[in-house]
Amino acid sequence: MSSTSRRPAGSRRPRRSLLAAALPLAVVLTAAGCGSSSAGPSTSAPGSTSAPGSASAPGATAARQAISAHLDKQTFTADLTPVKQIEKAKGKKVLYTAISLKIPYFQTVLKAMRSAASDPGVSIDGCDGNFTPANIGACVTQAISQHYDAIVLDNIPVDLIGQGAAALKGAGVQIISAEAEDLPPANGVTYAGTGGPTMLQAAANWIIADSGGKANVLLVQQNDTPLQIKYITDYVTPTFTKNCPDCRVQTINVTAAQFGGLGTQVSTALLKDTKINYVLSEFDANVQYVVPGLQNSPRGKNIKLVGAIGDLAALQRVSSGQFQRADVQVSPSYAAWAVLDQTIRVLTGATPWVRLNTPYRIFDETNIHGVALSQAAIDDGTLVGGDTWSKVFRAAWGLPS
Repeated sequence: MSSTSRRPAGSRRPRRSLLAAALPLAVVLTAAGCGSSSAGPSTSAPGSTSAPGSASAPGATAARQAISAHLDKQTFTADLTPVKQIEKAKGKKVLYTAISLKIPYFQTVLKAMRSAASDPGVSIDGCDGNFTPANIGACVTQAISQHYDAIVLDNIPVDLIGQGAAALKGAGVQIISAEAEDLPPANGVTYAGTGGPTMLQAAANWIIADSGGKANVLLVQQNDTPLQIKYITDYVTPTFTKNCPDCRVQTINVTAAQFGGLGTQVSTALLKDTKINYVLSEFDANVQYVVPGLQNSPRGKNIKLVGAIGDLAALQRVSSGQFQRADVQVSPSYAAWAVLDQTIRVLTGATPWVRLNTPYRIFDETNIHGVALSQAAIDDGTLVGGDTWSKVFRAAWGLPS
């Protein structure tokens, strides 16, 4: 199915809790897999060869201003309410459940959470949602049957577990929705956003700035969860609408089960619309399936690929100039500490935060050659400017840094 509507910048779609609770999880995931296309005003938008910052349109100037501060090293600061009774966290059990623990990013978050939790005395176990309703449901059942004190749902919207949310609450298992939106606690759920929507907006703004406000963008949206869809409809698309009225944005959709055919989708889209000059992938983990589509297209080498929530392969592509031209990066170590901090606040009765300033960094040809690329540098935060967050969180817990 298709859609050509755009939402105004800053608008918020209603949450889908009633619908998701009423439908089996399998039905929700299946329904999310249909295709769509969205477009703004059409423009011929020839391939841009300008560097970010050469923008001429007012919106492109605003986009450049939005990304400029994140091209340099980042320092994390936060005015956190103290956790006055950190001793209450000792002995608590937390089940970290990711949408897929096969993705290296989530593996590293789990590892870093376990390390950070050692001093407070919190036990962290992992459970793999594996993109499937059955696995996610099994993790919820495990949290209840094995008497965990809290479950962290990482990139798994609470709406998707349906009646499982009520079961968790009935069993006294606290629910933390991690790496999602910045929302205040509601309906027994505490949110721990780590900048995902903001980083996707940064990727969009990079394209706007680089193109001078005249990009023709192919947007690759993942549809395994309503949250993944919402990232695009509520954050990325409004960014283009606001800062790039002369951009054209069309969307192709994919689920994890369809990754093998994503390259064909991309090459077909490039053949159908010869004016496409940018591809924006919602997640860098999916770019490996996008690249074959560019390789198989006669125009692929002229397309500028941009990704977010980066991995090492993405940064290496930016460094080599092969296909990918920009990437938005956050350290999984930061995500681990932020999610753990919010979890500890829930477990000890301390005041949770609603939003933190995520220390993400944008890499492109202007700065990629000034860093040494390695998985370790991603994991420990060296690439974004070093670990400036653990001491902030430990201070809030009353522990020495």
